Amino acid sequence: EKLSLRTDRDCPVIGVVSRLTSQKGIHLIKHAAYRTLDRGGQFVLLGSAPDPKIQADFNDLAAQLGGDMGAFCYAYDEPLSHMIYAGCDMILVPSMFEPCGLTQMIAMRYGSVPVVRQTGGLRDTVFDVDHDKDRAAWEIHGSDDWKQEGMDGTNGFSFEGTDESSLDYALNRAIDCWYNDRPFFHKLQERVMEQDWSWNKPALDYIELYYSAIKS
Repeated sequence: EKLSLRTDRDCPVIGVVSRLTSQKGIHLIKHAAYRTLDRGGQFVLLGSAPDPKIQADFNDLAAQLGGDMGAFCYAYDEPLSHMIYAGCDMILVPSMFEPCGLTQMIAMRYGSVPVVRQTGGLRDTVFDVDHDKDRAAWEIHGSDDWKQEGMDGTNGFSFEGTDESSLDYALNRAIDCWYNDRPFFHKLQERVMEQDWSWNKPALDYIELYYSAIKS
């Protein structure tokens, strides 16, 4: 309602909260806006570009796609960003490189399923539901046999390339999941909210390592 989107449509809402720079994959963000609307979803973008040319391009995008199915907010607005995380079904982070990445971790706390490019911290924290079950079981649960132990730690959708078709591979799977298997998607949302990406566990690991070093 705050962004004047239609509330009478049963459709996925896909959000982007990002600075609009080349590092953040702006060509993929633009493509995702078109693809989302083509698939009957709603698209929300919060961010701004320090480069006037890039900002002008996104202003044109808003003029084309803005309305009751697409919202484009060009500003830094921390309270609004948290409303978007909470209101979206999926959060898109298609960065070209990302040393850490907080967006996907914040979004998961709100139950927004991440759709990300496999790079840096995005790969470290997002495990594809179709391809990363073994890696997720080990990284999240310390399990080397997710099937036997029932430890599915996957939490999103990812892609490797830097072109539009690569993004489509992940985004279409996420949208298909929302449309075709809503119970699984809701379970996935519960799972991402339960995962702890805070410093709680790393801090305990560091303390344990410190004391073991003293003893030795």
